[in-house]
Amino acid sequence: MTKKTSKLRKISKYEIKQTIGKGSMGLVYEAYDPFVQRTVAIKVAHLVDQNNALLAQQSREGFFSEVYSAGRMHHPSVISVYDAGQQDDLNYIVMEFVDGCTLQEYITGKRVLATSQVIDVIYQCAKGLDYVHRQGIIHRDLKPGNIMLSNEGDVKIMDFSIAHVDQGDGTPGKVQGSPMYLPPEQLSEEKRLVEQSDIYSLGAVMYSLLTRRPLFKAKSLKSLIYQITNIEPDSISSLRPDLPQQVVDIVEKCLSKIIYHRYDNARHLANELSTAYGRLRGVGERIDMKEKWATLRFLKFFKDFSDDQITEVVDASEWLDYKKGDTIVSEGEIETAFYIIAKGGVEVSKDDISIGRMYQGDCFGETAFIKNEQRLASITARTDVTLMVVSNSLLEKVSIETQLRYYRIFLETLVTRLSKATDQLIEQDKGKVK
Repeated sequence: MTKKTSKLRKISKYEIKQTIGKGSMGLVYEAYDPFVQRTVAIKVAHLVDQNNALLAQQSREGFFSEVYSAGRMHHPSVISVYDAGQQDDLNYIVMEFVDGCTLQEYITGKRVLATSQVIDVIYQCAKGLDYVHRQGIIHRDLKPGNIMLSNEGDVKIMDFSIAHVDQGDGTPGKVQGSPMYLPPEQLSEEKRLVEQSDIYSLGAVMYSLLTRRPLFKAKSLKSLIYQITNIEPDSISSLRPDLPQQVVDIVEKCLSKIIYHRYDNARHLANELSTAYGRLRGVGERIDMKEKWATLRFLKFFKDFSDDQITEVVDASEWLDYKKGDTIVSEGEIETAFYIIAKGGVEVSKDDISIGRMYQGDCFGETAFIKNEQRLASITARTDVTLMVVSNSLLEKVSIETQLRYYRIFLETLVTRLSKATDQLIEQDKGKVK
């Protein structure tokens, strides 16, 4: 990105260093947060006519829609949003700063990615996109300029300013996004919004990175839309005859004009890329590790753990997935591990009678684990569930400080449960007296 000195010196508490880019809705600055002592990126909306109240309100709502979409997501391949606000007539969003450049630099700039690097980048994008879709969000404007690549090789999907959040209220009524990378259905009268629409856009990005040229060349928007909806792009194998057939097949499947001919979801695309290039399995483990770390960092169970302790916990744990209705643990079994709910919710029952529910961030099995006794209740998955499991042997791998942190939380949990049980007994006694 071209850098230039900015006249703006400060926004709220943030000290502006320099302009680092221009987004679809405003300028982006490199800034410094003196309170937490870190470098951040700040997007500032373009000024609109404040005399036009309706236009100003629409502009403000459109700008802050990015906060609603991206602000609730925590994934290593998705840009983090820290803060947002208004200062005078400026609207701003504070985001994670990425020391690198957008993928556009690798298409039209001097930088070039090797084929293996392109697959690495698209794999990371697919992992991030899978997470985004699982949050019920469709990006709608996935293009090279909206994907950052850090100098360390990490991908960050950004600019969720026109993302569509699936709330069951239908689809928008007008075309939004960058036409060059939009799928045919997004340009049609139906303007459908599905996961495969973003997969098409990611395929178009992959095509451009591998060929260093866009899918189509057009002199007008009308011509471009016609080509996207009716014409097949130049075969990538003719432009890059050195590409493995597996890579060609992946690109062509992503770019199918028929939605259901594309990958069902971004996870399937990531798996195909991993299969095509065995070297990506290591990258997958790295991304998965980061996603687990981010998941734990935001759970109440780990709120007092340091970042280094979170890393220890991730390294010394196993992760298991259960489908809705699956039995996780059964009453009477001897406990050899304790469980922390990373995603989803569970039902607690005793003698086949439901006695409670537990949710994301809750822990179970710790009492029997400590005493090496039989389980007092059964646990069933009330939704699809992801659990972090820690056994005795795994717990021994972490530092004494981290072990003590675990046991402290176990004690606090036990005290809380006993307090609730006592309150319930008191209420029952009051009822009997009446």
